[in-house]
Amino acid sequence: MQQIQVCRIVRAPVERVFALLADPDRHPDLDGSGTLRASRTHTVLTEVGDVFIMDLHANELGEHQSQSVVTTYVRDRAIGWSCGPVDHDPFGHSFTFTLEPDGDDQTLVTLTYDWSAVTDEQLLAMMPRVSREDLTSSLDKLAAAL
Repeated sequence: MQQIQVCRIVRAPVERVFALLADPDRHPDLDGSGTLRASRTHTVLTEVGDVFIMDLHANELGEHQSQSVVTTYVRDRAIGWSCGPVDHDPFGHSFTFTLEPDGDDQTLVTLTYDWSAVTDEQLLAMMPRVSREDLTSSLDKLAAAL
């Protein structure tokens, strides 16, 4: 299987959770891997096809930028994106958050990291780029940010 999935209940209504996830300026606050530094685009995501650019730092790559394309957008239910180099097609790995209301003030959040669409053999050999622990940490940070 070429995906990792983690779940967590957060104490916030689904609309608040979605609004936070749709704001790339807040993504560094939610990053369990510690690689995201800042958003370059400062635009809230509103539909499939939206593009945003992030500043990152990774030990093997140093300071660099990544461009993400929104691949999933269902308001207050799901949002996801696929990442790659700026001004190029995404590599084929994606992050998708699925939201299910749990009463009026809680949300079940499922975060799926999927690299099944990666076709580059060199990149595939480096997958997964984030761990289950990183993803769990992202959901912990999401809960804390709400």
